[in-house]
Amino acid sequence: MMTENDRAWAFGGTLLGGAVALSVSTWTGAAAGAALTGEDVAPFPVSLVAAYQMATDWQTAWPNSPTASAIGATTLDLAVTALVVWGLRLAFRWYRNPSSLATLHQVRELTPKPAARTATRLRVSLRDANPKELRARDRGVLLGDHLPSGVELRGSDEDTYVAIMAPRAGKSTSLAIPVAEEAPGALLMTSNKADVYAATYASRAQTGQTWVLDTQGVAQAERAMWWDMIAQAETLEGAERLASHFVNQITSEQADPFWSQAAGDLLVGLFRAAYHDGGTVRDVMKWLSDPKEKAPLRVLYQREPVLAEQVDSSVNIAEETQSGIYQNARTAMSALRDEKVLAWVTPDKDLPRFDPEHFATSKDTLYLLSKKGGPASAIVAGLADAVFTAGAEAGERHGGRLPEPMRAVLDEAANICKIADLPDLYSHLGSRGITPFVILQSYRQGVKSWGEVGMDAMWSAATKKIIGVGIDDAKFAQDVSTLTGAHYVERGSYSKGKEGISRSYSEQREQVLDPAEIRAMRKGTALLMSTGMPVAQIALRPWYEEKGMAHIGPQMKTEEAAITKRAVAAHEERKATRRA
Repeated sequence: MMTENDRAWAFGGTLLGGAVALSVSTWTGAAAGAALTGEDVAPFPVSLVAAYQMATDWQTAWPNSPTASAIGATTLDLAVTALVVWGLRLAFRWYRNPSSLATLHQVRELTPKPAARTATRLRVSLRDANPKELRARDRGVLLGDHLPSGVELRGSDEDTYVAIMAPRAGKSTSLAIPVAEEAPGALLMTSNKADVYAATYASRAQTGQTWVLDTQGVAQAERAMWWDMIAQAETLEGAERLASHFVNQITSEQADPFWSQAAGDLLVGLFRAAYHDGGTVRDVMKWLSDPKEKAPLRVLYQREPVLAEQVDSSVNIAEETQSGIYQNARTAMSALRDEKVLAWVTPDKDLPRFDPEHFATSKDTLYLLSKKGGPASAIVAGLADAVFTAGAEAGERHGGRLPEPMRAVLDEAANICKIADLPDLYSHLGSRGITPFVILQSYRQGVKSWGEVGMDAMWSAATKKIIGVGIDDAKFAQDVSTLTGAHYVERGSYSKGKEGISRSYSEQREQVLDPAEIRAMRKGTALLMSTGMPVAQIALRPWYEEKGMAHIGPQMKTEEAAITKRAVAAHEERKATRRA
């Protein structure tokens, strides 16, 4: 911390340095002017006194060329002054921030040139590209503009992201849509609204094939694909993960864990039996309806005796307990009672099958749409998890990372894509070339889905955290305030006495941002917490302010009109069915 004495010395040193620099430039310019006219050059003033005498008695110092030397001195002094002003502005831009948050120099790794170098290292298609010639969208994941400098900041595709913003704070317009629109490879997107789908569908269709899973009619998309859910049970681990997505919908902290665990074990056995027998989800639903059905156990005893014995022992118990286990399993799978939902995960020879392995190395887009949480969201979580697994395995086959990064924009992840171990997967996904971008409405929403430990783990594993406006959680706002750090503020006071007025100054340590200031941040701004850097403030960049995304507006209107048309047609069809 600088004292008053330190400031005085610094100020004096600056004045002295400026005086010396100006003396040198004045003499140099004057000497150049005199030399051009062929006159003698006056000796260089070796002291401040000599410099002062030259400045106050120019005619005596330059008797033979007063005009030419004055013009030369003035010209060079103006040039030097302009250069100093430019240098000071540049220094202030990089090294000074009036808000005491991160300076541009402190977040320099996110600025265009370093971001471009990182992009050429991570993407095979850019290995031979000149970083200086990269398009902005190829430099990484758009975060926003640094405040107050206005310089664009981008994260890399090996980072992992968590964004927390209140509703109507720009989650879709400033984060989900720009990040999805600029995805260089495969794109996985979840949402409970049709806006992101409508904004990006047309342009992503030009990049690769678009796949839409819309079991609840969010975008009223006609079923044009099917996903072989049972294929995920190819391994025991795959079957366990698949079962966990369904059981997770019926698990709560208050309930006895026995029932959900037993239901999960039963589903693992049934999924494996269906896989070995060449069956489908329809067979699993049939077996669940009848606890006396022995077909799945016969298949398991032939293929996996150990698993068969465990499943057999867990269901061949008291009838009331057995009935409870089966009922919990049926509840977990209840979304598939609906034939329209079941059709999305049942083989259909007339429609293409979605293949997670092919998707991982493509430039295709997968939209996973669901209106709310509950059993239906288990299918979204299951398919997203299948894509993550396929992407991680493909990354391993390509030397550790996918050749082109896959972006996973998980909007409303806590409601419709509640993968139980997503916090544990977070850092692993980033290292395999999969860029997860989870968007939540609040920190508490994440806690509700993954628990305190899980949400803390995800928060810690995220290398880029964006905190938007409308944070009403006092505890979370206080935690963020603590992380912004403190700075010293000079406070002055004065007192009146018999001897006159006395002034004094003191340094006080205060938080850079207190919780109330974090809650009341201006709309369109956010705090950026990047690993290894101080907290920065950024200006978000909504898609409708980007010249490179001007095409989204017309495309969005066209797609929204199509969604409306499909919604009206579906409504009329339901009315006709009721009348019939």
